[in-house]
Amino acid sequence: MSTGNIGLLGFGRFGQLVYRQLPAGKVAGVFDHDRAKLAGLSDAATLEQVLTAKYIILATPISAIDGVCKQISPGLRTGQVIVDTCSVKQYPVDCMLSRLPDGIQILGTHPLFGPDSGRNGIGGMKIAVCPVRIDSANYDRIRAFLHGLGLEIIETTPREHDRRLARTQAIFHLISQALKELDWREQQLSTPGPAAFYRLAETVQNDTAELFLDMERRNIYASAYRRQFISKLVEIDELLSRGETSEPA
Repeated sequence: MSTGNIGLLGFGRFGQLVYRQLPAGKVAGVFDHDRAKLAGLSDAATLEQVLTAKYIILATPISAIDGVCKQISPGLRTGQVIVDTCSVKQYPVDCMLSRLPDGIQILGTHPLFGPDSGRNGIGGMKIAVCPVRIDSANYDRIRAFLHGLGLEIIETTPREHDRRLARTQAIFHLISQALKELDWREQQLSTPGPAAFYRLAETVQNDTAELFLDMERRNIYASAYRRQFISKLVEIDELLSRGETSEPA
C-alpha cells in the first residue's frame, strides 16, 4: 500500500501477526476492546483514530464481525477500504455488505496461515482474496503489497472459498481438535509420516476454541463434509470390527 494510512482492529494472536507485516510509518493506529493487549504498543489508538485510516483491517473473530461492522459503520466515510481476515468468507462478506455503507469498499481475505505456521515468516505462503466491492486502483495496490510480502494470491468467491475450505481446513481442525482433547501427541516411537502429521496438528492447537467453533459453524458447507467424514470413519471401523478382508468402498 503505497498511499494512505492503515488501521488495525483486533490485536489477538493473528492481529499481532498482521501488525508485524505492516509497513513502518503507515499505521494510523491499532485498537482492541481488550486494552491490556495494547500495553506498551506505540501504535495503540482509540477506535475513532483507527477509523480515520483509508485502509482498515479487521482482525476480529468470525462471530464478532457483524457486531464490529455495526459499531464502526457510523464512523466511516466514502472511499475507505475495509479488509477482513476471517477464515470463513461468505458470512463475514454478508455482514460487511449488509452493515457497511454503500460508499465503503470491501475486500475479503483469508491468509492461509496462522500465528504458529507463520511465526518464522510468511514468504511463500498463500492468501485467498475475494474482491467484493473495490475499485481497480485500490485492489491493484493491495495486491502489490501482498506480493511484496512474498504471498501467493488466490482469487476466489466467498462461496467457492468456503466450499473448498470445508474439505481441507475445517476437517483438519476437526481432527486436530480431537487429538488435542485426547492429548495424543508426537512421540519418539513413531514412523516419519505420523510424526509429521502430529507436528502439523500442533500448529493449530494453540488457536482459540472460539476460532474452531466459528470455522465449523459459520462455514455453511462444513457440517455436510464433517458428517461425510465421520460416516466414512464409522464405516471403516465397522468393517474392521467384522474382520472382513475386503477394502472399504
